[in-house]
Amino acid sequence: MSREHAGVVVAAQELDNELNKRLKELAGKANIKGFRPGKVPVPHLKRVYGKSVMAEVVQKQLDDASKKVLEERNLKPAYQPEVKLPEDQAEVERIFDGKGDLSYTMSLEVIPTFELKDTTGLTLARHVIDVTDAHIDEALARLAGQYKDWQAKDGKAKKGDRITMSFTGKIDGQAFDGGTAENVPLEIGSGQFIPGFEDQLEGAKAGDDLLVKVTFPESYGVATLAGKPAEFEVKVTGVEAPKETVIDDEFAKKLGLESLDNG
Repeated sequence: MSREHAGVVVAAQELDNELNKRLKELAGKANIKGFRPGKVPVPHLKRVYGKSVMAEVVQKQLDDASKKVLEERNLKPAYQPEVKLPEDQAEVERIFDGKGDLSYTMSLEVIPTFELKDTTGLTLARHVIDVTDAHIDEALARLAGQYKDWQAKDGKAKKGDRITMSFTGKIDGQAFDGGTAENVPLEIGSGQFIPGFEDQLEGAKAGDDLLVKVTFPESYGVATLAGKPAEFEVKVTGVEAPKETVIDDEFAKKLGLESLDNG
């Protein structure tokens, strides 16, 4: 892709013409105290609402003028063009007062044009993948693990079980941002929490209060926590075991399919 730049100027007179056109449209609809409905003089509307209406006009002219430049130069932007407007406040005021031209620059990445060659006689090799029953079984087992159902259990939590917990994390006795949450589900052994956290949940039962001690990894994404020891006061509110997943047509429907044989 190549980068193109364009300077665009919309004359002040053109902006003022569009402004007056818009104000006349509003004059026929406006209902302002002291004037009959639809009879508000345009000069009065211009004094009261001129700048806000001009903002609409400027935005429309930006869109129209930019589109015209792209069409005239036959440019196809890959992304939304970057528009740089005047930064000088005095110049901006002149534009909104209808006394200055709207001058801006537009930068954009352009989709290159390609010349299609004659493909007559071109041959392609078709790659065929040999999908075995073992491949299918492996994929189905992976899906079953992702979409399993749970059932409450009375015993102790073990690896593969899911607990629901609320916790408050502290460093040097002080709670830290992002360290508190309620009713969080967590599959023990999934590796969703920092190393060492999930291991200390094994053996927990619903209703247990635990104190989990961990150390944030040196590479942890939050610099203020990286490498620091922390304690989490954990309240276990539920323990669930995974139900055995039966891979049948009902399971296929959970995935949005009609059946195992007909997706």
